[in-house]
Amino acid sequence: MLAHSNPPLAMPRTLINACLLFAVMIIVWSPFSGGARLPTLLLAMVGGGLLLVKFSALREQRAVRRWTMVFLLLWLPMWLSLLHAFDVKATCVAIAWFSLMYLAGLALVLLLQQTLARQLLARWLAWVIALWILDSAIQYLCGVDMLGMPRTPEGRITGMFSDLHQGILMLAVLPLIFYHWQSNYGWLAWAMLLGAGVVVVLSGARGYLYIYMLMLLLGLWRRQPGWKVWLAVLAIPLLVAMLSSLLNPQLAKTKLQATQAMTVSEQTTFDRFNHALTYRLNLWETGLRMWQAEPLTGIGSNNYKRAYAQYASRADDRFVANRTHSHNIYVEWLAETGLIGGLGLVAIVVLCVRWFRQADMLSQHQAWPYALPLMVIYFPINTTQPMLVPWWFPVLLLLVCALIASLERSQDDRAT
Repeated sequence: MLAHSNPPLAMPRTLINACLLFAVMIIVWSPFSGGARLPTLLLAMVGGGLLLVKFSALREQRAVRRWTMVFLLLWLPMWLSLLHAFDVKATCVAIAWFSLMYLAGLALVLLLQQTLARQLLARWLAWVIALWILDSAIQYLCGVDMLGMPRTPEGRITGMFSDLHQGILMLAVLPLIFYHWQSNYGWLAWAMLLGAGVVVVLSGARGYLYIYMLMLLLGLWRRQPGWKVWLAVLAIPLLVAMLSSLLNPQLAKTKLQATQAMTVSEQTTFDRFNHALTYRLNLWETGLRMWQAEPLTGIGSNNYKRAYAQYASRADDRFVANRTHSHNIYVEWLAETGLIGGLGLVAIVVLCVRWFRQADMLSQHQAWPYALPLMVIYFPINTTQPMLVPWWFPVLLLLVCALIASLERSQDDRAT
């Protein structure tokens, strides 16, 4: 028999509305100055106040205890990484910033245990993503978006963003919007899925199409439909790719040439795959060299970029001069926090799977729209952003807190 959690902690209506606004702003404000930093800080202030005022009641909340466990499995390895940190000050800054994430997560877990709050979150985010799709269409047709942001010289569609972040942010919340609309507005849900797919592919990031396809596959696996539904849904990525190629043939040609570089005979196997993957093998190889140097505790959180030049081994590595992140969650986390951090991250994945499987069917149904993007983002064979960057981790925070919170039964669910 499964243990039941205590009823969700009551929050004043004004505070619920404020926290809901801050949660939506994590996505809404991403294109603008400061990104998700301000709304995350405001959530942390709310969480800090709740911790001071209702500490005893919070200890009784199963969702709070679960979030605390997840946080500690990331936070403690960061402290241990100070032992051999490449730059101690940078690691201390990362630890201080990440400590605030616990408080922000506390506010989100308490907020999102309420069914109405999750429904409003999905509804508001749906409007945001619809606006981004419209804005991207205007950018494609007019050359600039509603805010005057132009297309890139290669013809990439970036919407309100000056980088390629729009695509991954869309993908992170797309399942939530799709499942929210599917029951009452099925045609709108599928239209959003198709429209977001086209915009994501027009950004020119091949990894985003891979993530999009992986989401569809996992969604089908969860539902276990007939073969006709499998064929219909799996045709969506092909339709998206075809539409994107027709809309921007030059960008499609460039990406195809990069993929065809794998067949160049005079290159080594490493060079072929490295070129096809936009030289990411250099990033992963250097990250593994960092881990080999400090296998237990890593080179210190927030030090991958700083230490890159010292650990790079190839003379033609372009990232020595133009440093970037590793494009893989596990490589960068292992490099910075070592085996201890890697085991902590794996433990989080195992715990989340266990909590999901232990929940009843209704709770699993509520949690699936948050579990799906997390499964894809943390899929080992993937090229995604590292965790601890200020514009991206608050999005992961929102998803994991919503997952934990939705596995609990709200008062409305209990009454039903």
